[in-house]
Parts: sequence; structure tokens; C-alpha cells
Amino acid sequence: MEQKQQRTPVKMSVSPWKLTLPGKILAVCLCILPFFTRAITLNLPQSVRNAYFLGDAAYSDFEQLCREWFLLAIAAAAVVWFCYEQITLRPKRKLPLTRIMTVVFLFLGIYLLLGLLSSVTSDYAGQTWMGIYMLYEGYLALVGYAVVFAAAWYWIDRKEVLDFTKTCLTVLAIVLGVLALLEHYGMCYYNNFLVQKLGALPGIVGYGDGVVMTFGNADYFGMYCAMLLPLMTALIAREGTTKRLVAQLIAAVLLAAALLLSHVMNAILIGFGLTLIFLVVWAFHTNWKRAVKGGICGAAAAAVVIGGFGFLWSRSGDTFSEKFRHTMIGAAQEDTFRLLSVDLSENTVALHNADTTLEVSANSSALSPQQLTFTCNGTEIVPQISADGTCTFAEPELQHCQVQVQTDRLDFNLGYATPLETIREADGWVAVGIGKTELKTVPKTCDSEKIQQCYPYLNGRVFVWANTISTLGDCWLLGHGPATTIFYLNQNDLPALLNIFSTYVLYNKPHSWYLQIAQDTGIVSLVMILGILVLFLVCGFRKCFGKQEKWDPFRTGLLFSILAYVLMAFLNDSLIYHAPMFWFLLGIGWRQMTVGITEE
Repeated sequence: MEQKQQRTPVKMSVSPWKLTLPGKILAVCLCILPFFTRAITLNLPQSVRNAYFLGDAAYSDFEQLCREWFLLAIAAAAVVWFCYEQITLRPKRKLPLTRIMTVVFLFLGIYLLLGLLSSVTSDYAGQTWMGIYMLYEGYLALVGYAVVFAAAWYWIDRKEVLDFTKTCLTVLAIVLGVLALLEHYGMCYYNNFLVQKLGALPGIVGYGDGVVMTFGNADYFGMYCAMLLPLMTALIAREGTTKRLVAQLIAAVLLAAALLLSHVMNAILIGFGLTLIFLVVWAFHTNWKRAVKGGICGAAAAAVVIGGFGFLWSRSGDTFSEKFRHTMIGAAQEDTFRLLSVDLSENTVALHNADTTLEVSANSSALSPQQLTFTCNGTEIVPQISADGTCTFAEPELQHCQVQVQTDRLDFNLGYATPLETIREADGWVAVGIGKTELKTVPKTCDSEKIQQCYPYLNGRVFVWANTISTLGDCWLLGHGPATTIFYLNQNDLPALLNIFSTYVLYNKPHSWYLQIAQDTGIVSLVMILGILVLFLVCGFRKCFGKQEKWDPFRTGLLFSILAYVLMAFLNDSLIYHAPMFWFLLGIGWRQMTVGITEE
């Protein structure tokens, strides 16, 4: 009789807290990350000081760099815990690596590798690792995002952990809404006594009209709220207790209020738009009668139409076209010369817009109105001269032009808040740019007048997009390094800056995540990230709306939240304020779309 082979017993080390704790801690850390603050004094490199025209070597930061350190601490703890699990847990946690997730992690690995090579080979390698002044998202932050993504996909794997994460997000939405309302009425988070003491903050922090809270900029706060709104709406369910239902309703309402208080139009339109689509989809997955569902769709369509017309009606302007134009570019630059280019020669300064060329010529270094020659579209004209040397013109084409003549300079007041300054030197004219930089030529980002006329649209984003694209000629494989955009953008396209802002403003980022990736880590790495996002959206829509799949409100809300961020990323950068939450939700989303969660 054969003896039965005895199996070596496996010592069980798996306990519930070991399986659920890392996912819960990760959720808590990602939710408190935007509120972490600590004043830090930094010494800036000379290259950074030159780029920003800073006189002082020291800079005090209390928002961005400390959060990047916190993010790296979260990532490091996740890696350590993963290694600890692999060594101690018996049986080991399953690694749910499907074929498509293998492709995703391959794309992510190529992206990080190209980012590393871009950082190492960058002309500003010292600034690429942790970022620089006013732009803290260096290469290490990109690694932190990747770890958060993988950790969320790996550890948010059980119903208990997912429910806890939903609770954390609900509390986060309530806190965001309450703090946004408080700031709206003058009580800023940073000015709280406890926050000031714990963060060692010097003095009072103040911002403009739109609620900013802890996000440094209303754009980033609006982006964060718009990303979370579809998901928070999807969490509203009658499956739990009444208290939970009330909390979810309050969270969604407060988050919607916070989004409105940000005054960020692209975030409001995308956030509320996708939330409305989710609600319509949700209505069609109920047992209501067809007439009720049709009524809901009609009401939603009416809300969109009425809301759109109501918004346009609130804009300044007498006609529909004026209101639409002011919606796109604002009304501040209507009464200007609409300067497109400036040409400087030995004796002449020439200003051009789409229809008019104004030339001012001087034959000597000593300037006076009587010694200057003024020409409009090739015809000599005679200005009206005031006592202080200001020249005005009767020609309708020059109604927004004044030229103030001084001993060695001309100041062109063209309807902007800042005049165009030109200085007469021995060998010709120079223009005065940002930081009092003297320019022998005023550089143009693009030679196309049609594109130049579109620069003010979307609050100047068209200009900075064109500006960034013009620097990508050597970024096909490797980029210039994370956080180095300011060193490559054309900062002295003076006509563009005047038409957009009416004054001179520095640009330090591309205002598009996709262009940011191309500039920082290369166009190939952009293709990798786009591959991850496209794969997710394709898998997500199949999973959420496929005929064989049971519709899940949370999964669909998560899909719409990711889609909201993907759309807003065309108009906004990736920064430490909002990017960690996106990568966290994306990790949960991939788990939901490919494997699902364990019910036990």
C-alpha cells in the first residue's frame, strides 16, 4: 500500500490588517497631501535667478516643495512595504498582472526611463530632479506618481479597502467645499492659527477673486474639483445607511459649490458636463418608465442650453458675437493698437498690426518731436504735439497710438497697461523687454499673422502652446528635462504679451500636460502616456457600457473622472497640487477595469 505523500505545512502569516492597511494608509495620505504645508527657505542657482530676473538668492516656499517631499515619502514607504510583503506574507498576495496591464507598465517604464535620460543629459540637470522656483515637479515627482499609480492598482484590491477609500474621498470633498466657502468669505486656510504655527508660515497669505485654498492657483483647484465631481456624484447610493447617504449628498453639493467658486471656466464646463452625462446614463440604468427617462434627458438638454445662453448673457458686450469674443479672450484688449510685430533698424522703429504700419524715424541721437519723421502705411503724417512731448494722431488707424518723446527714448502708448519702450543708441534702436532686457530685435514666436491674432484666446494658452511647440525640434527622443520650460520659451515676444495681458508676464510652463511631457521628457514619452490613457478609456468604456457587463455606478463615475482630467490636461499643466490624486484614481481605475476587487 502506497504511503500518502505528506505536504510541508505553510505557516500562514496573512492577517486582515496586513492586507488592508497599506491601501488605507495610501488613501489617507493622498487625501491629506494638498493640505500639507511647511515654510522652507531655498538658495536658488544663478541660472534660475537669471531666468526669473530675481535679485535675491533666497526664496521661501511653503506649498510645493514640501508636498513633493511628502509624495516621495509616500512612494518610498509603498516600495518598502511591498518588499516587506513579498518576504513575510504566506501565502503571497496575488499579482493580478493581465496582458494589458503588462503593456501599461511597459509604457510607464519607457516613460520613466526616457525621463531619467532627459534629466541626466539636460543642460539644467541640477534643476530637473526636484524642480525649480515656482515649478516644483521634477523627475523624482514623476517617479512618485508612478509608484502611487502602481500602489493604488495593487493595494486597492478588497471591498473593505475600496469602501474606506470612498469614505476618505467623501470626507475630502466635504473639507474642500467647507474651506472653499470659508475662503470665499475671507477666511483662508493658510491664515488659520494652527496651520500658520505648524507650517511656520510668515505673515498673511492672500489671493484674488477665485478660490485658491491650498492649490496655489485657482486653475489647479478647479481642475482638482472637476476631476472629483463625477466620482463623488457616483458615490451617492441608497445601499448604505441613511447617514452615509446624507454625507455623500452633502459632499457632492459642497464639491460642486467649490468648483463654481474657483471661477475656472474650463474646469466648470468639463466637470459639470461629464457629471450631467453620468446622471443621464444613471437614469437610463434605472427601472423608470421610458417617458420619465425621456423627460430627464430633455431636462438635461434644456439645462445645457439655458445654462450656456445664461453664461453668455452675463458677459460684457452688446451683440452675441461680442459676448462670445469676450468669453474667449476677455474685453480688456479691445481698445488697443493690436500690435503684431516690431522692427528695429538703424534709424527707424516700425510697429505693425494686421492693417497698419507706423514708422518713426530719427536722424540723430538727440530726440525731439520736431526732429522725428512719422509715417503711416507709407505716407508721412504730422502729429499733434502736447507740452510734455506726447504725439497724438488724427488718422483713424492710429486712434489708439500715442508716442511720448524723451531725450533718448520713445515710449509707445498703444492702449496697453504697459507702454512699448524703445531706446536710441549710437548704433540704432533697442526695445526694452522683460527685466529691462535690451533687445536689438524683438523675437516672434510665429511668423503667421493669423496665428498671432489668435494668441489671446484661452487666456493666452494659444500663444504659450505655439511657443512650446517652437522649442520641440530636438525633443523627439529625449526632452530638455523636467521643470526646464522657462529656459526655452521665448519670453520677449513683446507684442504677444501686450495683447494677452496688456503688460509683460513671464511664462514658466506650457499650460498643457501633453506639451509639458514632450518638452520635459520627449515626444516618444508623450506617445507612451497617450497609449496608457487611450487604452484605459477604451477598456473603461467597454467595461462600463459593454452589453455583457453589469453597469456599476462607481466604475462609471471613476471613468468620467479620469476623462475629465484627460480633457482638462489639454489646457493645464501637471503639478504637485493635483497630479498625485489623478494617478491614484487612475491606478484604482485600471484595477476596476481589468481585474475588479475581492469581496472578502
